[in-house]
Amino acid sequence: MHRILLIFVTIYSCFGQAQSLLFDEVGTEKGLNYIYPGNEFQMAGGGVMVIDVNNDGWDDFFQSGGVFNSKLWLNAKGTFVDATDLYGVNALNDYFIQGAVSADYDNDGFQDFIVVNYGIGMGRGDKFEPCLMHNINGEKFELISLKDVVGPGNFSAACWGDVNNDGFSDVYLTNYIETMGGISDENGVEIGYNPTCFKNKLLINVNGTKFVEKAIDYGVNDGGCGLAASLTDVDLDGDLDLLLLNDFGEWTGKGNKYYRNDFPKEGFTDISDDTGFNQKMYGMGIGQGDIDSDGDLDYYVTNIGENYFFKNQNGALLNSAKEDGVDLTYVSDSIRGTSWSGLFFDCDFDGDLDLYVSKGNVSTLVPKTVIKDQNKFFVNENGKFIDKSQSSGVNDLLSHRGAAIFDFDLDGDLDIVSSVVKLPWSAYRGLDQKLKLFKNTMPNGNFVAVKLSGINNVNRDCFGCKAFFEQNGNVTLKEVDGGSGQASQSSKTLYFGLGDKESLDQLKVVWPDGTVKIYKNLKSNTVYHMNTKGKLKIQ
Repeated sequence: MHRILLIFVTIYSCFGQAQSLLFDEVGTEKGLNYIYPGNEFQMAGGGVMVIDVNNDGWDDFFQSGGVFNSKLWLNAKGTFVDATDLYGVNALNDYFIQGAVSADYDNDGFQDFIVVNYGIGMGRGDKFEPCLMHNINGEKFELISLKDVVGPGNFSAACWGDVNNDGFSDVYLTNYIETMGGISDENGVEIGYNPTCFKNKLLINVNGTKFVEKAIDYGVNDGGCGLAASLTDVDLDGDLDLLLLNDFGEWTGKGNKYYRNDFPKEGFTDISDDTGFNQKMYGMGIGQGDIDSDGDLDYYVTNIGENYFFKNQNGALLNSAKEDGVDLTYVSDSIRGTSWSGLFFDCDFDGDLDLYVSKGNVSTLVPKTVIKDQNKFFVNENGKFIDKSQSSGVNDLLSHRGAAIFDFDLDGDLDIVSSVVKLPWSAYRGLDQKLKLFKNTMPNGNFVAVKLSGINNVNRDCFGCKAFFEQNGNVTLKEVDGGSGQASQSSKTLYFGLGDKESLDQLKVVWPDGTVKIYKNLKSNTVYHMNTKGKLKIQ
């Protein structure tokens, strides 16, 4: 009898644990059937970009394939169809695409995107320069070469933002390794890295008709092996600053950069040392969110080893990763983990931000890194991050890179798409080398969602717009994502969790042209569309 009871309890316990997962992986079920072919080894690539290509209100996404073909996945009301050929995106089949980010660069009402690719460097590459995919009326994409603007490089990531507030979105490109050398000790044993790096590029948008490269003129032509960047208003002065992550900082002596935008002067000033952002590390990815609801943005920066969580204190960035338990330095004893995309979002719409971190092994000489490096998930409970990775359903063993947040099935909660690169050990273990779609299965509170659209002198995507959600005396800032994580971009729709409340007390939107609009008592579980003129539309 006791044995029967024990078996029943064990079965019930296992069933209960399976049912308690926060997310279900539903990629294959939802049509995402692309498995990376062959045995080609790759370390980079794997960015994912959320984009609504046909303005139907259902977010689609682009999968950067790296050495393999990239894919455009069209959202057919909660399931996905491979629309790569249908939309002419197969024009990119010969590109080694590491990431992509979208923006309506010509303000015509349709989302375009730019791809960053491994053109030249370290004896390989596709020999192409980055290109722009121009959206033609939501029906197809036209490839526009940027060869007259910028030559081939080893472009690793990009981010959009209107840096000169002229109403047209500009784009910053991080440029990675040109050649890699080693550093040896007195016995000739290789102990470190000695890379040479390409210079980063800033493409200024001229009235939606062309781009002009002006990184030198703006003072942001950094050459520290850039691997990620974000255009974001750190100091809340009404223009977009630049946060740049550099790889191999421990060896090159070139740390991460915080460039303050000096608008209306056309240029940036390096204030990395003054603000505490100058860590010399293996900078991988960056995610933003107002974690403490104090009306400014905080930033999570990933690394090989210790991650950094920068709390924004009047423009100074103070690291609290260890204090908050999200540094993720080690996976096993003294063996370091490798983190890539660290993204904040409210998974249960209780009003605070939770944290997803995509992880994945990268072959290194130093430091020693663990091979089995599972993704991590933290739930914010009363201001404390609680590690729920083992019961989250997102703790996959593949080597993840880019990730993005969106409500793919419009069921009123936020889901995760997380991409991978192909590494031999995973293939050896018979694991399918394919991206993962994690569907949110949590009991969720109410929410308010906002889609901002710029007109006149404000860029169509509203990069640089600030949405201040005010609830119960707290003020939480949200910005439209122009590029985040590792070579990725999440949905441009801004979601705010209300818990059990039926309405939002107040939303204040500050537009880059100085316009301020205030909306009160917005009802829950509603998506609002807003533009500079203050027009309010409900989806």
